[in-house]
Amino acid sequence: MFSYQNRPEEFTREIFNAGLYYTLHKPRSRWTHNFNVLDISYIYLPYISDRFKDEILSRSSILKYSYEDHFIVGWGYSGSYSNKRFNSAEQSYFNFGYLVETAGNALYGIFKAVDPEPNKEGVYELFHVPFSQYARADINLSYNQLLAPKHRLVFHAGLGVAVPYGNSESVPFEKRFFSGGANSVRGWQARTLGPGTFRSNDNLSSYDLQVGDIRLDLNIEYRWRVWSIIELAAFVDAGNNWTIHDYTVQPGGVFLWDQFYKQIALSYGVGVRFDLSILLLRVDFGVKLHDPSRLSGTTAGTQWRTVPNGLCWKDDMTFHFAIGYPF
Repeated sequence: MFSYQNRPEEFTREIFNAGLYYTLHKPRSRWTHNFNVLDISYIYLPYISDRFKDEILSRSSILKYSYEDHFIVGWGYSGSYSNKRFNSAEQSYFNFGYLVETAGNALYGIFKAVDPEPNKEGVYELFHVPFSQYARADINLSYNQLLAPKHRLVFHAGLGVAVPYGNSESVPFEKRFFSGGANSVRGWQARTLGPGTFRSNDNLSSYDLQVGDIRLDLNIEYRWRVWSIIELAAFVDAGNNWTIHDYTVQPGGVFLWDQFYKQIALSYGVGVRFDLSILLLRVDFGVKLHDPSRLSGTTAGTQWRTVPNGLCWKDDMTFHFAIGYPF
């Protein structure tokens, strides 16, 4: 598999991926199992502008690492469970999905045994390219409660954690978590929330700075089928992401047990869905309620977005167009 990114931040990124995968799903079974026996990715950056290097990459090793060529060699296991009865729409049901993956351990062990001395930067290289080493887990739970015919209340909780170690100072950008967007806290666009209280004023680097190593999503949504193909929804979302380490370029982003609950973002909104049988089209309108990026600095005291404040309040509103339910 190959993907190509040409970013307005003045760089291009190419990702080559190959692997050996196995899926186990018995007919009419409630469980599905996916095994990534071997997963190899090569991330190559053929172009980075001089301005981007000077203004952004010179600030921190974590950013520099995100824009270097690197390998990801690992394995993973994911699965899902649902107690929804087949061919039955009028019921309540529970969904559970999970993922566990790790990378770089076997390579690190081999290099450590054969050549105890890494390069001058303290990392081992595969074909003169550094490889990532980390562990990552992600879990999602949802409960779909049937209140009455055509009326449903859906609860969702998601948690993800990624930890770098050994050959890596940080989790590779492709494996870090982000918040906001059509399937997260819908008062924010994707990659514009977090980590923690971090507030980016640099549009050139915000795409890669507003990610973290810990993700939390909590959602509740009421759905009402008003016509055969039209469904209305009202929702409240909560969540954010945080970093494992205290990175200087992401001030306020580190996870702290006595602070994280104060940094949970809140939003609310309404939506409309068009169920075309073969696919579901969704439009959601989200509004910020609690913005953790306004907890400190010149915006301290304005984190609760309950009263319109002139033209600035338009920044608290977001539209999302998506395919399928958010959870």
